[in-house]
Amino acid sequence: MKTTFFLTIALFLTACSPRYEIKTHYTLPTNNQGVLCVKTCSDNQSTCQSRCNAKEDNCLALAEQHAQESYPQLMDEYEGALFQYDNEMNRYNMEMRHLDRQREQLQNTLHDYQQQCNQSNQNKSEKKNQSHDCQKAKTIKKELKHLHYNAPSQPQQPIQPTLASEIEYAQKSCNNECGCQQAYDTCFGSCGGTVTYEKFCVENCEK
Repeated sequence: MKTTFFLTIALFLTACSPRYEIKTHYTLPTNNQGVLCVKTCSDNQSTCQSRCNAKEDNCLALAEQHAQESYPQLMDEYEGALFQYDNEMNRYNMEMRHLDRQREQLQNTLHDYQQQCNQSNQNKSEKKNQSHDCQKAKTIKKELKHLHYNAPSQPQQPIQPTLASEIEYAQKSCNNECGCQQAYDTCFGSCGGTVTYEKFCVENCEK
């Protein structure tokens, strides 16, 4: 009598994209020799995964140690970047105050010329749109646009590193994926068993 069981592996794709799961179905061999062979496959998988987990634990420990050792230097670099940022912010604020004064003066002047231009247009022919007041108003508008597009960029404040975030970043490369499952599937098939895969959508599926 055949015995069938399955293993579910979740495949996480990008957000809002369909999320799939793969069910791996295992059908055991029909003879005793094949069943014993599969037992060996299972033992080998357990040994493989234990070694892989130990390797991951060692990787995590070394990554944490490295992060702790490099953290003081990162803080020194941050302090230097923060000092530079403070100087740049002082210069930026000074330039912005100067720009604001220029903008305010131009806007006040524009208001006066625009009023005079409007009055001139109401009292005289359309040709007077090119009068001195209207031309000055146009020139000031261009100057205001120039100020806007040439305003200084605000400096980017440096992000203070934390030991926890540095450890997390250093440990990203550590994992317990050593191909043990794939090796088991291959071994299972060589023992006379059957391995089949079923992929199906479980989230954000197209209707």
